[in-house]
Formats: sequence, C-alpha cells, structure tokens
Amino acid sequence: MKKARHAKPFRFQLTGRRARHAKPEPAGTRLVRGVSLCVAAACLLLSVTVYPASAATSMSSLQNKLDKLSQSIDQHKKELSDAKKQESAAKALESELTERVGIIQDQIAVLSGQIAAVQNSIGETEQKISGKETEITEKEGQIADKQTEIDGQWSDFKKHMAAMQELRDGGSIAMLSAVNDLYELLTFNEVMQDISVKDTEIMDNMKAAKADLEADKVQLESDKAELEDQRAELQSQKADLDAQNSQMKSKQSELNGSISAAQMSAADAKKAQAAAQAAIESDELNYEAVKKQIQQLIASAASSQPQLSFTGFACPLKSYTRISSEYGWRKNPVSGVNKLHAGIDLAAAGGTPIYAAASGYVQVAGWSSGGYGNYVIIYHGKMSDGNTYSTLYGHMKSVATSAGKYVKQGELIGYVGSTGNSTGNHLHLEVWKGGSKANAVNPRGYIPFPHN
Repeated sequence: MKKARHAKPFRFQLTGRRARHAKPEPAGTRLVRGVSLCVAAACLLLSVTVYPASAATSMSSLQNKLDKLSQSIDQHKKELSDAKKQESAAKALESELTERVGIIQDQIAVLSGQIAAVQNSIGETEQKISGKETEITEKEGQIADKQTEIDGQWSDFKKHMAAMQELRDGGSIAMLSAVNDLYELLTFNEVMQDISVKDTEIMDNMKAAKADLEADKVQLESDKAELEDQRAELQSQKADLDAQNSQMKSKQSELNGSISAAQMSAADAKKAQAAAQAAIESDELNYEAVKKQIQQLIASAASSQPQLSFTGFACPLKSYTRISSEYGWRKNPVSGVNKLHAGIDLAAAGGTPIYAAASGYVQVAGWSSGGYGNYVIIYHGKMSDGNTYSTLYGHMKSVATSAGKYVKQGELIGYVGSTGNSTGNHLHLEVWKGGSKANAVNPRGYIPFPHN
C-alpha cells in the first residue's frame, strides 16, 4: 500500500510537546540531564536483556508514571486556565468598579455644587433676616418716640382743656364783662372751640402715625418669620444634600476598597498563572524524560525478540454492527478540522471485547493525551511480505493488558468504549506499516472484516 499522501512524520505516539514557553536549559544542565537519561536507558536495557519479566514491570511502572505526569499536566493546564479566567474577571471587575467610581465622583461634584448654592441661599436669607431685625429695631424706636410725643402732646392737651374749663366755669362773668359786643363774644367762643378741635386733630394724627408704625412693625415681623421659615427649609435641604454627599463618599470609599481587592485578586491570579506555567514546564520536561526511557525500553525489548513474525491479521472484534468511518481524509467530528483519519472505526456496543489482531509485543497500554483515550499499541514484527507492522486500538472503555507483555493473536487486550476524542462507542483501529504512524495504511488491505 502507498503512504498517505499528506501524512505528516510521526514521532512515537507517546512523544509529547515541549512546553511552548519553557526557558532553554543551560548547556551544563542539558549535559547532566542527557548523561542521566543515557545511564537510565542503559540500566533499563540491561534489565530487559537479562530479566525479561522485570522489563514488563518497568514498562508498566514507567507508563503509570507517564500517565500521572499527563494527568498532572492537564491539572496544571486547568489551573492555568482558571487563573487566566480569574485575572480576566478581576480586571473586568476593576474596570466596572472604576467606572462606577467615576459616576459617583460626578454625582458628588453635582451635590457639592448644590450644597454650595443652598449654603449661599442660607447666607443671603440670614442677611435678609438680619436686615429685617434691624428694621424692626428701628421701627420699635420710632414707635417709642411717637409714643413719647403722644404722651407729651396729651399732657399739653390736658393743660389746655383744664384752662379752658376754668375759663368756662370760673371766668364766664369776667369774659362777659370784658366783651364789648356780641361779635367779640362769638369770636372768643369760636377761638376756644378751634383750639379744642386742633388739639384733638393733632392727637388723632399722632395716634394714626403710631398705628401705622405698629402695622409696619407687624409686617416686618411677618417678613422676618417668613424668612426664618425659608432659612429652615434651606437648612433642611442642605442637611439632605449633606447626607447624600456623605453616602456618596462612603460608597466611593467602599468601591475604592473593592477596586484594591480586585487588583490584589488579579495580582494573585497572575502569580498563580506563573506557578501553573512553571509546573507545566517541569512536568513536560519530566514527561519527555520518561518517554525516552520508555522508547529505549521498547526498542530494546523489540530487538531482543528478533523471532517476532506473523503470517497475517484477524479481525479484533468478534462482533460489531458496522464500519462507521473509513480510512482517509475527513472532517473530524469533534474538532471539525479536516485531517487524515488514519484508521477504520468499528461501531460496537460499549464493553465489547477487543482481541489482538496478531501476535506481538505490547508497546503501549494506557491513556493517550493525543485524543485516543484508553489505547493499546502492539508491535507484531515482520509479516511474510518482509515488512514490520504495528496496530493501534483506540477509545477503549478499559485496557486489559499491560505494556511490555507479549500477546498472542486473539488474546483479550481491552473493551470497546468512547474515551478521548470520541462521539460514541466504537473501536478505532490503525495498521502501521514499518512500525510508525507516519506509515499508517488502510486496514482494509490487511485485516479481513466479516461485513461492511
């Protein structure tokens, strides 16, 4: 079969990506790490060659370690994502609170202007009240002066009246004897009457003037009372405005505190991101080291079994409903990306047993961080056509074998499931010619399927 035209070179499936942002290690550190890995690999090779049974144990232990590192990377990536979301939320909250503080500051400025205007009105009203009080005081003085004038005039009036009474009572004979004729008598009487009328008119005018002054005083007191009511109303308004202003300032202070808390939260989230990123980089470096050990162990185990050979494949499922997806280019049902589907999907009920398509050495048995979920890779060695082959079984519900184990054709290796990037229960089956994914071929050319 021809190679897939667009297939990209494939590093062994367990090869993970290095941290994108990992800082380059110093040359000395890389040298020490390389020597350590070489020593570890040499020890592993020795253990495989001398103790084949312990090789499987080492493989299983390394695979478990790899799985734990993968889980740790995923956890730290989640922590990194959560920290980024927390920082974003904190910054959004800070922006919202800052905007609210700006609105409150505008409201405080408006209130301050209103308070100043009311305070100015209070000052003007108090000046008017003071002016009215001065006018009232002056009016009271005028009333007092007028009363003094009335009292003096009243005293003079009483003297005139007494004199006139004496003239009328005791001096009427003398007055008659002094009068030469009737005209003089009538004239004298008219004069006396005119004096009486004039005095009475003066008294009435003064009383009227006093009454006017008292009326003015009453009006002034009424004006003063009205001004005092206005002042009280303005003071009440100012008290309300002062209360609102105090509330606004208190709210502003509260929001400023919340802004500080949001800034601290964003800073903490930033630190959490840095810690999570550092943990990811550390885990990925360790992941790379363990993968190299596994690859060395697999290579050693494969080279120690040159007798591995087989004559052909068998269908890994004794029962399945249909082939739900063929080998070839397609749009991935999970990601929506158009890419090569490097195998065939066999739709089957969850828990359906999966068997080795041919005898061989289990290279991988565990969880894939690349989307296969629970999966198994078996190296079969050379077939009668002279090429070496491997098979991959993906999306298992669970794995029923272990890395480093030799399995026979038809031996149970797992159960159908829908783990990893999957939309339903099925077995994803790949055949690798030459033992690498880069040379994945169409399983239909190598495996007999009972139907479809």
